[in-house]
Amino acid sequence: MAKQEWSTRDKMLELFMSAPDRTISGERLSAALNVSRTAIWKQIKALELNGFEFSATPRVGYRMTRVPDELIGPLVSPHLDEACRLGRRILWAPERTSTNDTAIELAHDGAVHGLVVTAARQTGGRGRQGRVWQSPAGGMWFSVLVRNPCALSQAGDLTLLASVAVHRALHESGVEAEIKWPNDILVDGRKICGILAQMRADGETVDYAVIGIGINANFHREALPPDVFDHATTILTECGQPVDRPLLLARILNQLDALYSNLAQGAGGFAAVREEWKTHAHTLGRTVHVRLGDTFITGYAEDVDERGVLLVRDHAGVRHELHSGEVLFSASEKL
Repeated sequence: MAKQEWSTRDKMLELFMSAPDRTISGERLSAALNVSRTAIWKQIKALELNGFEFSATPRVGYRMTRVPDELIGPLVSPHLDEACRLGRRILWAPERTSTNDTAIELAHDGAVHGLVVTAARQTGGRGRQGRVWQSPAGGMWFSVLVRNPCALSQAGDLTLLASVAVHRALHESGVEAEIKWPNDILVDGRKICGILAQMRADGETVDYAVIGIGINANFHREALPPDVFDHATTILTECGQPVDRPLLLARILNQLDALYSNLAQGAGGFAAVREEWKTHAHTLGRTVHVRLGDTFITGYAEDVDERGVLLVRDHAGVRHELHSGEVLFSASEKL
């Protein structure tokens, strides 16, 4: 979809959202968007295919009668803090291969700091170890572009801070969760959110990073594939009711903005939120199996240090400092 199409659709939604009773004449829409009446009609029909509903009255205009909770800019922006720079531009599509892939392409083309790419569905979402991440309708699939967020030596802080931001936002939305090192969010021991950061460095500085976040939100757990069913869940399943997705996205962006601004200014980083992270950690105080490529380290997860390094003591008493890896709590886990 061309950027102009995104712009026209989002401007149309903004007009409807700002109208007192969400009724606007076709003439006004055509003049405001500088497109033909036929183009307006096509945009209306495209929006209807994605859950919006409109009524049309001759010589009066169109009235928006239903607004789905998709991750679209005009639905998210009213909930953003005034100082938040993330999410001031949100590019939504009914379907993408991967929001991270799209965000990286746009970053290469010079997209600005704070761009958020969202999708109702993903056909090629990825998790850790290159695994397919199932991304059905009803979830929250989005990627955030941040430019020059930190020194290369602090790149590992990005996903750790993102996990804190998501945890805070979920708590604010009434979802009680825990953090699994380094980049997952769990509810009742089952995965509800994954975070995947991809970045490009320029010398000793991160030029930009794309933080992809996938949240199993408003669909039932039965929609998950059999191979992850025992280890994953959804907000709808755990809470018994759907979450307001645009509001939750805004809350995540508000938290991310504050954390990454501090990191970029040298006033923050993981060390600043380490105690908060530990308070809500699911990983610490447990026997874990940490996958490092083709090998495993099994031991007791003692702590996470100021750098975000996981400290695991094995059965021989040797303490291992793990800068990366995949934590498993059982041999059958595949998340």
